Amino acid sequence: MLFTRKYPGLLPTTFENLAKAQIGTCLEANIYKIAALRANGIPAALNTFPNWGNANSPHFWTEIIGDEHIEKLYDNTQRPYISDSDILVDNIFWKNTYSPTVKDTLPHVSIQYCRTIPKVYRINYEIQQNCLALKAKEEIPDFFRNPGIEDITDKYIVCKDIEVPLWDNKHKKEYVYLCCYDDNNWIPVCWSIPRKKQALFTKVGVNVLYLPAYYENGAIIPAGNAFILKENGELKCFSEEADKKEISATFYSKTPYRLHTALQAAGTVGTRFSVCNKKDLSDSLNVYTIEKLPFYEDSFKIPTNKKYRYLICDFQNTPAFQDAYSIAEIKIFGKNRQQLEGKLTGTKGISDNKLENVMDGDRVSFYQPDKSEKRQYIVFDLGQPREIEKVEFYPRSDDNRIVTGELYELFYWDKKWISLGRQYGKENRLAFYNIPQNALFRIHNHTRGKEHRPFTYEEGKQVWW
Repeated sequence: MLFTRKYPGLLPTTFENLAKAQIGTCLEANIYKIAALRANGIPAALNTFPNWGNANSPHFWTEIIGDEHIEKLYDNTQRPYISDSDILVDNIFWKNTYSPTVKDTLPHVSIQYCRTIPKVYRINYEIQQNCLALKAKEEIPDFFRNPGIEDITDKYIVCKDIEVPLWDNKHKKEYVYLCCYDDNNWIPVCWSIPRKKQALFTKVGVNVLYLPAYYENGAIIPAGNAFILKENGELKCFSEEADKKEISATFYSKTPYRLHTALQAAGTVGTRFSVCNKKDLSDSLNVYTIEKLPFYEDSFKIPTNKKYRYLICDFQNTPAFQDAYSIAEIKIFGKNRQQLEGKLTGTKGISDNKLENVMDGDRVSFYQPDKSEKRQYIVFDLGQPREIEKVEFYPRSDDNRIVTGELYELFYWDKKWISLGRQYGKENRLAFYNIPQNALFRIHNHTRGKEHRPFTYEEGKQVWW
């Protein structure tokens, strides 16, 4: 998806250009892989789904025909990766890495370990007789215009056949769809024929948020209440009747705290901060060590009136959690919260992830040091001895938490997204009162950033879908 957004004019591409450039999306990568396998007499097929259940964009991967039957189907449950046997679909996990450090995140924050899958389809050359492309006489979503798609969800995912309630007896369209949410829209992932006030959908992935809807002129028109399909086949619906009670809630993020973000933060554990006045750093005094997982940002104070010229950030002995050590920002404050400026020296950065990114004021850009260098450290030279009262540090992240001073808007779903008001972040959180209970929410940041995800609020936590 990043490739298609950054270089939209380069796709679709010819196989010749793909072979030469060696760049593309997961679709191009798997077309290339399948061609190589088939050229060597190995039967392979292209599998896909229209959208992740709890993330954005479709995905493609290769299946070698004749692979061993999958005995343990994927149940779309959030749990840490332990072994390769957990990988049932290519790239399903954010990171195929396990670290006990990530469990030490804040009690009000849950980690999203993996992406969920609503449906799985195989793309065949053979026309499938029951496909929507052959049946439909009305406009249908682009994905279902391919007459070769075959539903193989039950080969990979724990799924259920479900009767979905609809609002009306009479239907404006011949077909109704189940949709999953991406970063801005509801995306159709399967279809059915409505019968009075319900529709039967077969082989639907569990533990996923869905919306029944019609498709008209390229737009999604809700046909029933959004719901979560539980593992036992029960539908947890979000309806007006269920939302009459009012609650207060505290929110800390606008997207889930994903495993790869937690691992990036965990990679800073063990970083040592020191202060000194000698240019050779020989009088260094350790003032703080990162000992626990920092949630997007953390800080420490230096309880002394003594002045120091240098602040050293030493990451020589930080552990390796698949990704190399990286940090987005370090801020140094003197008296009266005055931010101190200085010159940077230390281990050079890799590519665009240069050393200067540590003090560029941007929480998204980050510094990644060259691990081949013998010393792994950063030195901040303040020019002269200064009183340092506080140091803030920001691990590399997606910058999706609630930030003090930025403007947010809370929405809940009732046939459309309805605003519950705007609010500036305070103490890196939002506090809302008199909002619907058992509702589906999302938060939009009006100051910066576009990414968000739907969530429910359960036992004081944001639960993401």
